Amino acid sequence: MLNIAVCDDDKIMLDYICERVSEECRRQGAEIYVEKFLSGEVFLNAHNAEPFDVVFLDIDMPEISGFEVAEKISEKALIIFVTTHDELVYSSLKFQPFRFIRKTHLNNELSETLTAVIERISKRNAERKIEFQTKDGKIYLLADEIEYIEVYGHWLRVVVTNGEPIECYGSLSDMEKRLRSAGFVRTYKSYLVNFKYVYSLEKTKVIMDNKNEIPLSRYKADEVKEKFKEYLRSAL
Repeated sequence: MLNIAVCDDDKIMLDYICERVSEECRRQGAEIYVEKFLSGEVFLNAHNAEPFDVVFLDIDMPEISGFEVAEKISEKALIIFVTTHDELVYSSLKFQPFRFIRKTHLNNELSETLTAVIERISKRNAERKIEFQTKDGKIYLLADEIEYIEVYGHWLRVVVTNGEPIECYGSLSDMEKRLRSAGFVRTYKSYLVNFKYVYSLEKTKVIMDNKNEIPLSRYKADEVKEKFKEYLRSAL
């Protein structure tokens, strides 16, 4: 899931940007959470408590400008300046924004921007190491190394591409939240599968590239198939 912040002191524009961002993300099949901010200072307080993945940031705001806010944002967040001041594009470059959108061209420029955002975040999540607590201590795996995870007695069994399965502590629900944006989906109450290694979907099972078969709940079948289509489209 993408955590997106939109910061603009104009409430009408703020609502409109949030509406367009939500519509476009739904069209592209991305799960998001969007939060609105009328003040740069309020946004910074929220971001420092729990960082956002992306911020759509107005430049011309009272009290604290978008540029001043950008100076204080952690490197993790992708900054997208949204402004009516085209002439500020060069001044914005020192803050290394991900994109610069003109409010007068919002409808034209937003689609490409969000496509690029989703691709960047997905790649970053795939490259991010995930921490697992085993009985021998902590280990770290890349999301792309994991084929699927299953509940195994009172443990989680992490099946990896190279090597033996790994037993670790934790809940599958927690893993689902952590890995959803990296292309993982819950196919059954006790299985979490990485779409990267799915060969095909059948009525009651998922066939993996290595021919392993994973149960597919009939209650989740339609959702899994739709998400698999979205995954394939995003991988093109």
